[in-house]
Amino acid sequence: MTAALEAAEVFVKLNVRIKPFRLSSLRRSPTTRPLLGAADAPRARTISVNHSLPRRPLKTALVIAVSSRLYVFAVALAASYFLGVNPSCPKFGCWSLDLPLFNLFSRWDSGYYGDIALYGYPHSISAKWEFFPFYPILMGTVGRMLAITGLIPLTLGVYVAGCAISNFAFLGSVYYLYKLSERVFSNLRIAFDSAIFLALFPAGVFLSAVYSESLFLLLTVSSLYYWRVGRTWRSGILGFFASLTRPVGIFLVIPFLYETLVDPSRRRASSLIGPAALTLLGYLAFMGYSQFMTGTPFANFVSERLFFGVNYNPYDLIVLAIREIRDHPITIPFLALGIGGVVPSFSMAKNKPEQAIDLHATCLLILYLFTPPIISFSRYSITLLPIYWSLSKCSRTLWVRALICMLFLVLLAIGTSLFVNWYGFY
Repeated sequence: MTAALEAAEVFVKLNVRIKPFRLSSLRRSPTTRPLLGAADAPRARTISVNHSLPRRPLKTALVIAVSSRLYVFAVALAASYFLGVNPSCPKFGCWSLDLPLFNLFSRWDSGYYGDIALYGYPHSISAKWEFFPFYPILMGTVGRMLAITGLIPLTLGVYVAGCAISNFAFLGSVYYLYKLSERVFSNLRIAFDSAIFLALFPAGVFLSAVYSESLFLLLTVSSLYYWRVGRTWRSGILGFFASLTRPVGIFLVIPFLYETLVDPSRRRASSLIGPAALTLLGYLAFMGYSQFMTGTPFANFVSERLFFGVNYNPYDLIVLAIREIRDHPITIPFLALGIGGVVPSFSMAKNKPEQAIDLHATCLLILYLFTPPIISFSRYSITLLPIYWSLSKCSRTLWVRALICMLFLVLLAIGTSLFVNWYGFY
């Protein structure tokens, strides 16, 4: 008892206070935080956090994405005023809408989407069969809802709907690319930079135009995200709509096939067959509709050959590509981004999810390079996700990231100016 009293007197003299234990006093490491997901259970994984990131990186990325659309709109208005419409416009039958801003984002293929949204597909093979139906179905549905209000006629409402769908789908794409990158790399810096590079991508005018690029990108990235987190049926449903939007949507079966090869157990393979088949079903459904309407399931391919002059002869493809690159040098930086982004990423992928997605992108890249016209590679390259990842890995310092963003903004302004004035950027 005496010893205890002496010890108490020593503590009082030293003015030492014993604080009650609290859970909040246990702080995690400032550089990592655990995250448990369906695809990673039962073992928690850690996500690398960079102190130079904004406090809310995803929210910041979305704000930058919205700002990039304001930039595109401003450049489009300025270019239409100062540059003016292509003098050769009458030769290839350009057209105009009686809508001041939306008119600028309704160019080239936009007319086909608008016609399909209004009148559907004909019973005979025409140029419309080149374009897949999901995007014009949404345009027609939303456009008719706008027309019911009486504020705008249906013929214009479908184009307003097309622009709205593209811009909202673009924001969704930025969100899901951030989430997918976070899951694949467990690195918030790569996730944030990837989202920013997508928001500022030089072909970003197509992500606000009456084109299916933005919708297809959203369906692709979200399908890959849900595949990554183990929600395979949701991934398959999104893949179904992706292959109804663009024929290359069928390549979303590649991650399922890759996972089956990596984990060939019967139980795992059986859980992937259904979602993979659902992805293919979208394309097959359009072929069945083509058979019903025209008598051939290959109306899409016949339309390419008859109305767009698509020829898959290797020699003719090379000659045509060289001629188009010479006449449209704006294509060169996109070829450099596509090849330089996908090939190194595929060869240096470190984990299985990255390998599967890189394989998907490699198949897309090969198809894009050999699908005329090569000038359209600029918008095709938007869906090559390893581009954003490769740039994120290379830009380890702030000045490199700033330089890339500045170059992207310059190219985005050039591409937007060409597109809205009917020059060769489509």
